[in-house]
Amino acid sequence: MTQKSLFTNIEDIRFKNIIGMGLDFSSMIRLFEKGSENELWTKIVNDIAPRIFQAQSEAEFDVIHDEFCNWGMKNITLAEKKRKGRIIKKRGPARYGQIAKTLDVTLKVAVYYSHLPNLQKYTEIMEWLHAGIDTRMMKMLRKNYSDDIQEWPTTVEEVDKTKYLALQEIAQKFIRDKHPGKMLLVEFDDKYWYELNP
Repeated sequence: MTQKSLFTNIEDIRFKNIIGMGLDFSSMIRLFEKGSENELWTKIVNDIAPRIFQAQSEAEFDVIHDEFCNWGMKNITLAEKKRKGRIIKKRGPARYGQIAKTLDVTLKVAVYYSHLPNLQKYTEIMEWLHAGIDTRMMKMLRKNYSDDIQEWPTTVEEVDKTKYLALQEIAQKFIRDKHPGKMLLVEFDDKYWYELNP
């Protein structure tokens, strides 16, 4: 990122680089307007990650997560999409599911893969992380639990807060049914992204 003057030591640089890698790892970034990655990075580095790293409970984590998603819907814009010179999608505010998935994947990289903020705290936070559910995972979950959501979303853009929370619950249910006691939500994301995206 461009704010090199803020870097004070190697751990600080590592943390900021990991957040940048997490954002790059998210497939949502390509949908947002130019400059959005910097805004997201700044918000996560300066506000969200430090608060999550100090959270004392899953309930506190969920409040911080929701605050970020609400912030993102107000501050992050989807880029206009063109095909053959014609606008096929107008620019507009990002949706809850898109912002949530961006944070979920970034936190997966930071906490689950990189063990931030430290080994002791990462084991606690790892259990609170949400699944970065994509379109293919939604389709798989719908096949198994078609009655659990009245109007199933077909894309992440269609996921509002209510559907996002329902999808997280359904993923937990899937884990209980198919992988009892063997998988966390963040691991569901990893396993099924790999299996469903050949």
